[in-house]
Amino acid sequence: MLLCMFSGTAFTQAKSGIENYNLLSQSSGYVWMPVAHYQSKKGIYTELRYNYEDIQTLSFFGGKALDGGNMFNYTLTPMVGISFGRFSGLSLAANADLEWKKFYLSSQTQYSIATKPGVADFLFSWSEIGYNITEKFFGGVAIQYTLQQGEKIAETGFVVGLSSKNVSFPVYVFSPFNTGRYFVVGLNYEFDFKRK
Repeated sequence: MLLCMFSGTAFTQAKSGIENYNLLSQSSGYVWMPVAHYQSKKGIYTELRYNYEDIQTLSFFGGKALDGGNMFNYTLTPMVGISFGRFSGLSLAANADLEWKKFYLSSQTQYSIATKPGVADFLFSWSEIGYNITEKFFGGVAIQYTLQQGEKIAETGFVVGLSSKNVSFPVYVFSPFNTGRYFVVGLNYEFDFKRK
């Protein structure tokens, strides 16, 4: 992690974004999961989340983005995080993005260590692979994997979405073929801090 923080990767400009995810299910009702992130010109990355690790939990992550590629473009962002609330603890995490022609692959993985007695540590990963069908329409498959107290939960699903300039509107359906299906609807906005 320290080597990544001091490596020489430089980006052309700082950028930021706001992600607004809404989970809709019969079992847990409605859950709002906002995420805000900022990345400096030197690749220093910060992220603030709410209701992500658990409901009523605020989390802050920080790390360093590394990017590159010739045939394909990639970004890898190792991070450390801290959470407060219903789940309190420390996390090691990594975000990874890969693009090749019209295909994309993204993954968010974290291992979180609880600091509250009686609360279990967990490993969580959300990955998706998709295809940009047109300039404004994309679709693909997604999987969520959780390992906690020896119990493994893998949930597969589909994603379709619209994007226009800096705004995207993804819609996920997980476990689509059984009664436990649920939806995650996003409204995301990305923007750059341009030099004057």
